[in-house]
Amino acid sequence: MLNTTPLTNLETEISEVMDLDRTLWFLASEIAFSDDDSYVFKGRMDYYLYWDPETQRMTPLEFDGNSVMKTNAVNWGVFYNESKVNYPLLNRLLAVPSIRQRYLAHFRTLVADEMNSTEFNALVDQYDALINAGVQADTKKLYSYSNYGTEKTAIKNFVQNHRNTLLNNAEMNVEAPVINNASMTSPNGIWADPAADEAVVVTASISSANGISSVSLFYCPAVYGNFSKTTMYDDGQHQDGAANDGVFGGQIPGFSTGTLVRFYLEAAANNTAKTVVYLPVGAEHDVYYYNVGAAWVDNPPVVINEIMASNTSTAADDDGEFEDWIELHNLSDQDVDLSGYALSDNPANLRKWEFPAGISIPANGYLIVWADEDGSQGPLHASFKLSAAGETLSLVDTQGYYLDNVIFDQQTTDMGYARVPNGTGPFVIQEPTFGAFNGTVATFEPGSLADNAILVAPNPASEVLNIKLLGEKIEGRIIATDATGRTVLALEVQPLQTLQVADWPSGVYFLKGGNVATKVVIR
Repeated sequence: MLNTTPLTNLETEISEVMDLDRTLWFLASEIAFSDDDSYVFKGRMDYYLYWDPETQRMTPLEFDGNSVMKTNAVNWGVFYNESKVNYPLLNRLLAVPSIRQRYLAHFRTLVADEMNSTEFNALVDQYDALINAGVQADTKKLYSYSNYGTEKTAIKNFVQNHRNTLLNNAEMNVEAPVINNASMTSPNGIWADPAADEAVVVTASISSANGISSVSLFYCPAVYGNFSKTTMYDDGQHQDGAANDGVFGGQIPGFSTGTLVRFYLEAAANNTAKTVVYLPVGAEHDVYYYNVGAAWVDNPPVVINEIMASNTSTAADDDGEFEDWIELHNLSDQDVDLSGYALSDNPANLRKWEFPAGISIPANGYLIVWADEDGSQGPLHASFKLSAAGETLSLVDTQGYYLDNVIFDQQTTDMGYARVPNGTGPFVIQEPTFGAFNGTVATFEPGSLADNAILVAPNPASEVLNIKLLGEKIEGRIIATDATGRTVLALEVQPLQTLQVADWPSGVYFLKGGNVATKVVIR
């Protein structure tokens, strides 16, 4: 395909069989750090082609990156070996203008973020402090301790000198547009998850010394896969404010409940090269995202008031069995008919268990539902159990709108997880108040959650991961990384969100926001 597809069609066709964006990051990284055991130098060494069965596409993966940042390679240019036909990832891909500009945008990001001498030198010094004594004491080292000291300086000089070489390239040294204040707005508000089939509007302020040629919005309704592309406008007709005010707007269509939608922005300058920039700059591996959920009922009359996910002696059902239970509370002064309402522990199936016809909850009263998967024992026995390790629990009305949605983590046997103050407050672990008033003053038990925390459930997770933020000191973005430190997703801070993780490789991941972090295991 690389060798026979006309250049005018190559970007479209190659994207079906190869992860083009990751390939460009791969090439730029290899040249930026001058890997002389690599595709970009020897053409056929020290990389894999990984075929992803989920996306049906190939991705080149570098390995054995020990032969990098050598003084004799400090003059490698941005388009090193591009002219050689036996390097088709360089020779053919970079001959397509739009691919070339995407490659250059990623290269500029690498130079700015990874080849900043101040930060790079500090990192070298940090590692040196960890290993210097061990290197000096090593009796079987391949190089002398003097060599070690010399190379610390050499590697710092390489980064500075190669950065200068790269930035002296005429195509690199072009001023790109600037994207600021990106925002996603759904019918539920700014950065609020939309309901099923609800479109969202993405806006951003964009400026360029060379003018703006185009602004594009890329989106994908899945954790993996190709992005679709739509145009953003500054014409006053796309929820972008006034025409020609520098604010561009575009729309992402609605999707079904439970869909994770990834998106990012591209702005192209109105110069000859059509120089581009991305936001987030790490796209397509660092992107914005949101989950499609259900809409919320304004001032819901009924809420989930207390749960017990590990009941051994607190309360027994009519058959004398100690089962999980859910307590609902009617906040209104009128009876509420719950016929057709539903409870669920699965965000992808909010109508997992429906209340039978004729079930109601009295004014200001309470109702217990047994979560025991045993409908034969009566009309208030749900078709699911609660997990003491933590999960999510939703209450929706007949239209599928949320009345309440609760995320909880590890529970304590025979202790209630209850709203305090009763009916309106946050959930705390306390002595159970089965079918009764929870109190007005919260008393956190030892081991209860801190004032500021990232709560995840279930943990381990296999299909969905529910994320809840406690407190108001977690600001900016939550970064999800795998065990190697690679960023998996950058999450906009929201009090409550659900992440589909069925496609994530098994392993340990970390979520960090500000100084708060938590660990989650994906199975």
